[in-house]
Amino acid sequence: AALYGTPGLSSFATAGVGAVRGGFKSKKNGRVFFVSGNILYEVDSAGSETNRGSLNQSAGNITISENETQLAICDGATVYIFTYSSNVFAEVTDADLPSAGTITTIDNYFIINEADTGKFYISALGDGTSWGALDFASAESSPDKILRVFNAAGELWAFGETTTELFSNTGASDFPFEKISGGDFSIGILAPYSAQIIGRTTFWVGQDEYGVGTVYSA
Repeated sequence: AALYGTPGLSSFATAGVGAVRGGFKSKKNGRVFFVSGNILYEVDSAGSETNRGSLNQSAGNITISENETQLAICDGATVYIFTYSSNVFAEVTDADLPSAGTITTIDNYFIINEADTGKFYISALGDGTSWGALDFASAESSPDKILRVFNAAGELWAFGETTTELFSNTGASDFPFEKISGGDFSIGILAPYSAQIIGRTTFWVGQDEYGVGTVYSA
């Protein structure tokens, strides 16, 4: 047997002092962001970091998504919007936005699941700072709660505790997202932040009604 040496790692950037809770590279403009502790940092190609603003909490999981002009961060309760053109980062204060569990984007709509319910809400088209009290739908095949909203190849997956329902954007004028016929199955998500997509396949750590944890792909 032979032991071959391998290249080491060199420090590229130092941003913040807290744990890195999430990172994101924009597909719209190539900008790169990290949340360290309760601070949103932008890191450029030279490794220089810029403090872009503060979140209310310094620990816990987050989800990050973007529309055409904005970056959105959800910390399990609050939604924050960073506007690319102005570099302004702020908490969303719209009274019609409920406590948010996770966030995703489909067709320029931000989508959140309301914490501890079976509902999901959509933002105004192209604007994550504007939400309507009636712009919501429910996953109704089972009374379990939605734990994660997820964009899987352009479809909205509403992961519940023991079931999952799929919705698509039909373009309806009253509410654009409708459940896909036959788009539900009796597997939920055990670890809400485990959902990932590779190619056109979705992977997650799920569970059935008996609470058995398994890695699934679909």
